[in-house]
Amino acid sequence: MPLILPKAGSFSLEEKRSKFYGYCAPVTTSDEAMAVVEDLRRRYRGASHYVFAYGLSACNTVRFSDDGEPSGTAGMPVLTVFQKGGVIDFVCVVTRYFGGTLLGAGGLVRAYTKAAKGALEAAGPQERVVFRRYRVRCDYAQHDKMKHQFKAWQVEILDLAYTQHCEALVQVREEWEPAFLQGGFYDVFEEAGAVERER
Repeated sequence: MPLILPKAGSFSLEEKRSKFYGYCAPVTTSDEAMAVVEDLRRRYRGASHYVFAYGLSACNTVRFSDDGEPSGTAGMPVLTVFQKGGVIDFVCVVTRYFGGTLLGAGGLVRAYTKAAKGALEAAGPQERVVFRRYRVRCDYAQHDKMKHQFKAWQVEILDLAYTQHCEALVQVREEWEPAFLQGGFYDVFEEAGAVERER
């Protein structure tokens, strides 16, 4: 299951007097990702490089930039950290202030990787949970059975109303939805009530 960033994260390190500032944040569009990049360009004026990578799940898009570093030594290592971690909908920017000593290709890869990893760990990636909502209506005679079924299928009750019928707005985790639908729920309420998926 993919992971998402619940918040932004940052990390800094120094390698042979070059300073690296890693920063990552959750985003959902290219515009949001590039806005983060531009904000960090303003924040760290005068830096030598603003290396970035981002990945978006909705449009299956990834992009990265070495921003003047030797090809393959900066943007791709940053992107790889997040792809190997299974993270989606993110942007990561690693800003570098050159310290006067060349790090070599291997040194650059290690430094950018370490800065990206540190920022990612600081953000504390979490499992992305997608819920599906259903509205369930039943007679009062089936109220207790309905609540028992909710508990059996780990369904969360969001709202419960008592009018002419008992009506519940519930949510179920996306990966549990097939079991919820095939577990007899419709059979229980098909005749006396209704189960409708919320849009």
